[in-house]
Amino acid sequence: MAINGIPGTFNSYGSYRATSTISAPKVKASEEGLFKPITAKVSGALSDEYVEQIKACARKAAADGTNMVSSGYASMRDAQMGKHVSPDRGRAISQVSAMFKNPNLVLHPGENLFDLLSIPFTATINRGAMFGTTAEIYSQNGEMIAGYRDGGGWTSVPTADESRFQYESNQIYREAYNAAKAEIAAAKQTTAPAANGDAPASFDIKA
Repeated sequence: MAINGIPGTFNSYGSYRATSTISAPKVKASEEGLFKPITAKVSGALSDEYVEQIKACARKAAADGTNMVSSGYASMRDAQMGKHVSPDRGRAISQVSAMFKNPNLVLHPGENLFDLLSIPFTATINRGAMFGTTAEIYSQNGEMIAGYRDGGGWTSVPTADESRFQYESNQIYREAYNAAKAEIAAAKQTTAPAANGDAPASFDIKA
């Protein structure tokens, strides 16, 4: 998940750095070292059916003159990512939020590391005079997936797989959108009236 739809990173000091993939350059991510190589999880989520849905949204946007959101692409992409790529943030956040309210929770100066129940995640919880209560949740491979700070609430942090999935999805969308716009422009060109207005610009010569 992202702030205002913009992916980024969050740390315990409350800063959020945008790393939007919407404007990523039209190159292979692996060639530029933008993300780690595509994992099996990401590859599986980029199914043929899903790719065709992306292209359908792109063609619709090109035809209607709308954008990623209006075409339904953004919500469809995020739903696919949530189902096949994203970690179970909701359950992890719920557990840690409950820990905040536990009167028996004992925190020591420095890092307080906790194992979460039924999911292979860990969380650090701290309380201090400057930032109040802060927390960070980490997945089984050590990636930070969510952060909390008093006054700001919870912020989701995209994983490497989520960032790569969004990047690849957006590239597919952009290419399909550009192709559709080119087809529309070409169709208009071939059906445009001639300069004198008497005949269409396109014609067919038969032997």
